[in-house]
Amino acid sequence: MNKGTKKAEYNQHNVDAITALVEKFGLSAYYIRQSVNGNRNGVVPDKIRKEYKEICKQLDDAKTKAVENFKKQ
Repeated sequence: MNKGTKKAEYNQHNVDAITALVEKFGLSAYYIRQSVNGNRNGVVPDKIRKEYKEICKQLDDAKTKAVENFKKQ
């Protein structure tokens, strides 16, 4: 009987989105990451989670558009 060697899945955060939220809210990056993970409860963490999702979606859309424009050239 061997122990499993698989590590827990690690969820990486978008650094640009975290940085933008730090600047907007004036909170630490640690608190922002904890809020996004759901480890913090309250009104502000809920706002942070919502805005993080919006920022990530906008960044992904912009990245997709840039790749499409590059392919057309």
